[in-house]
Amino acid sequence: MDDRIASLLKEGEVAARAGQKDEARRTFQEALRFDPDNVTALLWLAGLDRDPRASLAYAERALARAPDDATAQAALEWARERAQRSASRRRWSWVATATTLCLLLVVAGGALTGLFPVGPLPVAASIPTAIPTATATATLTPTPADTPTPIPTWTPTFTPSPTPTPTPTLLTTTTPVPTITTVMPPLTVPTLDPSAIHGDTHWIDVDLTNQTLSAYEGQELVRFTLVSTGLPRTPTPTGLFHIHTKMRYDDMEGPDYYLRNVPYVMYFYKGYALHGTYWHANFGRPASHGCVNLPTEHAAWLYEWAEVGTLVSIHE
Repeated sequence: MDDRIASLLKEGEVAARAGQKDEARRTFQEALRFDPDNVTALLWLAGLDRDPRASLAYAERALARAPDDATAQAALEWARERAQRSASRRRWSWVATATTLCLLLVVAGGALTGLFPVGPLPVAASIPTAIPTATATATLTPTPADTPTPIPTWTPTFTPSPTPTPTPTLLTTTTPVPTITTVMPPLTVPTLDPSAIHGDTHWIDVDLTNQTLSAYEGQELVRFTLVSTGLPRTPTPTGLFHIHTKMRYDDMEGPDYYLRNVPYVMYFYKGYALHGTYWHANFGRPASHGCVNLPTEHAAWLYEWAEVGTLVSIHE
């Protein structure tokens, strides 16, 4: 396994230095599938990713794994500045659009006033006989006061010191665990009675009405948090399920979204999962495409606590 990771890192570096960025990104992402905490791959992806927010996420993960690494510290500082510049560009784009609209409304208003005067003109002799309104409309083009200068792509030029590769375990690799068949059909009752659970069996209750998740050991509540479940057009399935696959990170995509490196993913039914959430903090109300979005710190705790086969009860 170590030889395979080393080979992927070498291939990715060669592709990156040859300008083959797409190929390099794919290679480093493949390395992360074998070793999700590989600092070298994370730093290269921070420098190669087109999305400033994804770049920042890679840099933060790299520094979390190697807090004393000077290169990781520099990468995080660069990624933060890049993300700030990107946000600034988006703000200026909105300001320019709003300014253009206002100016067009002003010009259009002036033209309409000339066509449909409300009252007598102040001094008829002082008004020009021809008003070039069309020319005025064509030449008004707002220009933002400050056009941010794009930051050059940061590409690592270092030879990272060897980073100990954590020993992979069955539940933290990205290799899917064999599916466990749900032992019973979806519930027809609104809730699962905790008194029906004996001993210290781990199980999870998701309340769609109140947008909450509760983790139990037998009848004892051990964790509680607000969550975000599916929107009306993409609802979260209800019933009794079991976690069938756990992945430390996974990419998720659909018709109108693509999310990289979603953390602490626990699939309980087909492609529906409990997972951490870095793209919003709107917990307590529906916001997802059907998955159960958790605050990342709660998802991390749940990922370590739950096992493949843990019961998940989802109800209104």
